[in-house]
Formats: sequence, C-alpha cells, structure tokens
Amino acid sequence: MRRVLLLLALALPAAAWADDLTAQQSVGQQVFAHRCGMCHREGGTGTFVLARRLGAPQSLLEQRTDLKPEYVRFVVRWGLMNMPRLSRVEVPDTDLTDLVAYLTRPRPAATP
Repeated sequence: MRRVLLLLALALPAAAWADDLTAQQSVGQQVFAHRCGMCHREGGTGTFVLARRLGAPQSLLEQRTDLKPEYVRFVVRWGLMNMPRLSRVEVPDTDLTDLVAYLTRPRPAATP
C-alpha cells in the first residue's frame, strides 16, 4: 500500500507541492486523504465535532500547527471520544509514521 501511495504522491501536479513537502510528508498527505479525509476535511463529521469541542480554527487537522507526534499516534491507535481506534491492519505503522510527519510538519503559525 505504501508503494501505491508513493506513486500517487509522485503523480500529483506541481501545484500540490506548493507546501514544499518532503517525500515522507507527501506520502503522509496521501494517507490522510485516503484514511482520514472523509471525516477530517472540510464538511466531515470529525471536523464538525472538533469545531464544536475546540472551535473552528482547530477543527481542520491539516491546518493545525500545534499537533504533537505522540498525540497523533495515540489518537490514531487508541481513539478518542468519537474517533474510533485504527488498527495496524487499517493503518500500518509505516503509513502512520508518514501521516504523523505530514500533520506535524514545521510551518509558520497561522495569523488571525
């Protein structure tokens, strides 16, 4: 699966690379789109729940700058409130490592 995601990442148009992602982060972006995006992108249930709990600015995980690797790993593997746990079969450790690299990548904090 990792190879398929890497091939998909390499096939993206140049505009998708505007964030200057590393190869690992690009694979993580694809993992996010495939495994997390249905709930955690604009209009998803996870985004709605997080907006109610934490406020709209914190609801879109891809835009957050405060996520810690340990926290992302814990929530993915063990779940949290409405979010179910995802097993190693659903998200292999290598994919989780790439996902963590994507969601916790260094970037400037958003200005209000």
